Amino acid sequence: MGLQSWQTIGIPIGPDTSHVIAELIGTAIDVDLKAELGFWPAGYRYVDDYYLFFETRGDAERALAYLSRIMSNYELQINADKTRIVEVTELVKKSWKHTVRKMGIKEGIRKQRGDIHRFFEQLFELEHRFEDESLVKYGLKVLSTQIVKRPNWDLMEAYLLKCGHAFPNTLQVIVRIFETYDRHGYSIDRKAVARFCNTAIKQHSVSDGHSEIAWTLWLALKLDLVIDKEAVGSVQATSSSVCLILLLHLQHRKLTRLKLANSFLKQFANNSALKSENWLLSYEGGRRRWLGNKDTKFIEDDDYFGPLFSNGVHFYVETVPVSPLFELKEDLPPTIEVESLWDSDSDIDKYFDFDEEAPDYSDIGPKLDPEVLIEDFDVVDDEEDIEIDDWDFL
Repeated sequence: MGLQSWQTIGIPIGPDTSHVIAELIGTAIDVDLKAELGFWPAGYRYVDDYYLFFETRGDAERALAYLSRIMSNYELQINADKTRIVEVTELVKKSWKHTVRKMGIKEGIRKQRGDIHRFFEQLFELEHRFEDESLVKYGLKVLSTQIVKRPNWDLMEAYLLKCGHAFPNTLQVIVRIFETYDRHGYSIDRKAVARFCNTAIKQHSVSDGHSEIAWTLWLALKLDLVIDKEAVGSVQATSSSVCLILLLHLQHRKLTRLKLANSFLKQFANNSALKSENWLLSYEGGRRRWLGNKDTKFIEDDDYFGPLFSNGVHFYVETVPVSPLFELKEDLPPTIEVESLWDSDSDIDKYFDFDEEAPDYSDIGPKLDPEVLIEDFDVVDDEEDIEIDDWDFL
């Protein structure tokens, strides 16, 4: 970033304050676009996604030119790969959400096994046809609203790992699925998942994919999986404090084949590191003495971090689980044998409370009937997908 006069191409990734910054900039762009057009266009902006509707292609092209110029005034760029003008007739043909939402699996164990095969085959076929990176993630969310019976878990597990390899943006959903079924006593193929985790870490470290590495390390922590030497070296080479904290936690639990060298960790166990971009690693690793430090004096003596330390403030809470997809209801009849539910052919969803998060998170916006749509204005950004980090103007 220093090579660009301390400017980023997109809006910086960060905590909730970044959402405020994004909305301030987004609103300013809205106002400027209205001034250029002379009217408010039909459509909407959802965070950083624009969906605008016009009567003719010419009108849409002019609006796109205006928007591009306005973006440049804020030192932002439209991502050409994700920006397109779509005729309504073509848009109808390209809709996949309704198809995915209708897909599902039956309750009977035998029929369900065949349904799982068909579900993923159809999902991959749709992804190949539409080339939409969010399609498989959406499909996994839809599938998460149904319970996979225990005899079919091995098949589900294999497809989840395939999705994780081919579609990294699904990792957060995959981790949540694994953690939920592990909590309910399903047999996880830990050797296969460990191979997946080590491969994924090495694969994404090449591009410094912090989100993918972080979720993979979290999965290893939750399933007590061992990280091999090469993967440890890959994480060490990243510039992410979050990834290094997770790796140190794994090391602390003796789940790494290689320990990070004290000479490497020492650079973070001092007051200067607390004032650097690695402050999170310095504070969290130091307060737990994971950095090879014998005491926490460098934190306690700091004017800013000292009070946080003395009040027990911490930013990494390793004991908090990922929210489960479903849990057994508390008021189950005493006649229900919980352990037998997972192997039952009957409908067992009624015995569980499911997470209220709807899978159709992207079906938003007003129902409009224009002839031409400008869809997905994206601003080029530095990274993708950690929940709080994707600042594309869609």
